[in-house]
Amino acid sequence: MKYIKTRTILAQATALSLVLSGAALADEAWQKAAGVGEYATQDQDWAAIEAEAKEEGQVVVYSVSSRIAKLVDGFKEKYGIDIVGHDIPSDLQIEKLRREHRAGIYSVDVLFNSEAPLLLNEVLPNGLAWNFVPSGLEGDLDPSEMKPFLVQRHSSRVIYYNTALNPDGPPIDSLWDLTREEWAGRTLLPSPLEDGLSANFMQTILHNPDEMAAAYEREFGEPITYSEDVMEMVADSADIEEPDASMEWLYRFMNNEPVFQGSTTKIFRNVADVNQDNPPLGITTFSKMRDNEDGVYAAAPLFDLDPFFGVSYPTALLMADMAPHPNAAKLLIRYMMEEDGFAPWNEPGDYAARTSLEAKQLEEFGLPKFGDLNLRAIDADEIYYTKYGFLALYLELS
Repeated sequence: MKYIKTRTILAQATALSLVLSGAALADEAWQKAAGVGEYATQDQDWAAIEAEAKEEGQVVVYSVSSRIAKLVDGFKEKYGIDIVGHDIPSDLQIEKLRREHRAGIYSVDVLFNSEAPLLLNEVLPNGLAWNFVPSGLEGDLDPSEMKPFLVQRHSSRVIYYNTALNPDGPPIDSLWDLTREEWAGRTLLPSPLEDGLSANFMQTILHNPDEMAAAYEREFGEPITYSEDVMEMVADSADIEEPDASMEWLYRFMNNEPVFQGSTTKIFRNVADVNQDNPPLGITTFSKMRDNEDGVYAAAPLFDLDPFFGVSYPTALLMADMAPHPNAAKLLIRYMMEEDGFAPWNEPGDYAARTSLEAKQLEEFGLPKFGDLNLRAIDADEIYYTKYGFLALYLELS
């Protein structure tokens, strides 16, 4: 019996080895044909790419934005190629791609994704997707916007207030105001346990304790003091040596009964509704300004909030590993970096990565340059490696 069992195991191992080695060879052949990874070149023959893309006939995209649907008609008219778009949150895109890849299912071509921590630390290192930069963008993007992945736009989560019912200006001027009793139960946001970008917002605050301490002193006129619960949590922790202002802010904020809502659009509308008496504040997507409507919705970001009014993050375009339509993927990526293809995201609060497109946005919308905004960019590596610690701290303090 032992012999038979051993022989069976050896046979299974050999079969698995052949399968894995065959998959690796197929993947390498695909990389070569797709022109990605070590086979990427600066010499991109766009006439040939377009011709082959038309033969492929369609391109499948997992998109963090539902506005991908607005590209379908224009792309079809220009190239005769169908866009099959799936509106999927960034973290779920990656989980779906990972599961499909393990099962040998290759059904997606392009990832339109905002989860930089996962892209940098899991997707790219594990070969689940590939960076592809269309030629001709070199003078219009910062090098950091072309590598390790191509950035289409810069998005943000910011704090909104109702402008119609606050005619004298914003009702708060500090993140610490969100911990005051008058705002108990009146701050809306997606749950950090269910929304990766909301968690990234919270983690970025935690990564800036010195700024939060200085803001506390400006707000309350004295150095920060720590709650008894925070001190006990630190004393009981094997990983945290001492409390800081960001932990204290998170504790006070969570105990001020924020209201969790899954839809960023719903959050905006609940804040912006002009037909209410006591409007809440909301942490939502910067570009929701596009939903303002005379006599119905009126809201704006708190640009002058101390120490910062929001957290920014890049939205990337990548080619999925083993994409069945690699040339159509290249064509769509280039199109989404062009003015026509960027049009659905040409909204105040969505900043194009390309400097030439951003310049047109600044003229059209009258907003400051992205680099001049009082935002804090996520630290993708820091967020990735402290995620579990954050979740443990979040659950402990709330």
